[in-house]
Amino acid sequence: MFKPAIQLLGILVIALFSTASMCNKAEDTPSDFPSIIGKWKLIYSTIDAVKLDGEPFYFLDTVGNGSPVYWEFFDNGIMKATEDNTAVESNWELKVERITPNGLGIDKGQLILTGSYADQVKTALELDALVYSIETSSISNGMDLSVSPKNLSNTFSTVTIRYSYQKR
Repeated sequence: MFKPAIQLLGILVIALFSTASMCNKAEDTPSDFPSIIGKWKLIYSTIDAVKLDGEPFYFLDTVGNGSPVYWEFFDNGIMKATEDNTAVESNWELKVERITPNGLGIDKGQLILTGSYADQVKTALELDALVYSIETSSISNGMDLSVSPKNLSNTFSTVTIRYSYQKR
């Protein structure tokens, strides 16, 4: 009964640390959008899924009891993910499709992570590339990311993993 949920939770953890690429791409500069630059703390993550029989599945993980997870974006295209005082780097690129009405947030965009570890995660999630949908809010200092891996198991027809961060 809980086996599919445990497998999906394992994939959530893998996706959460998908930023653990050890590549360095400091010479490339990502899209110019200053609101993403800085340190972000993971507040919670969710899994929304639909089983093959049509039954919905939902899982919420409030990160308050575990080790805090931080993502820090630098303007040189490097993103550092930190948990338990262990930091790993990844390359990032931002493609903003639509900004918020006040011009300070991302209403719709893509956050693209690259590197050898990201390659492993995208293979595990059966993605062509590790691309998150991204929205940011200058009012709440929040960032929401989501990814929808395909064909994760023979148990679910659709899966969406969401992460909510707060800027520090």
